[in-house]
Amino acid sequence: MVRILTARPLAGHRLLVRFDDGLEGIFPVEPERRGGVFLKLLDTRVFNAVAVNPDFGCVEWPGGVDLCPDAMHQAMTGAAAELPGPMVLREDAPPQSAQENQPL
Repeated sequence: MVRILTARPLAGHRLLVRFDDGLEGIFPVEPERRGGVFLKLLDTRVFNAVAVNPDFGCVEWPGGVDLCPDAMHQAMTGAAAELPGPMVLREDAPPQSAQENQPL
């Protein structure tokens, strides 16, 4: 899990962010596309009040608006998000036997 260390608001609803893995770049927030609570960020005063939450390493704004640092990092690098452990997702998993489906 990556964490954001710094975030600075830029014109055009963009953020200059630096992550704890050294990645630094510009992230377009795009409040119009996100809609909902993100529309509050169209107000420049609200958008410029961005802060980094020290407990979660995410960017946040007044009113409970925040963005996931992993999703931001993935969008900036194009790399897949790191999963917490080995996972297997298969559509061709063998069917369970009738005995396995019986209640105990």
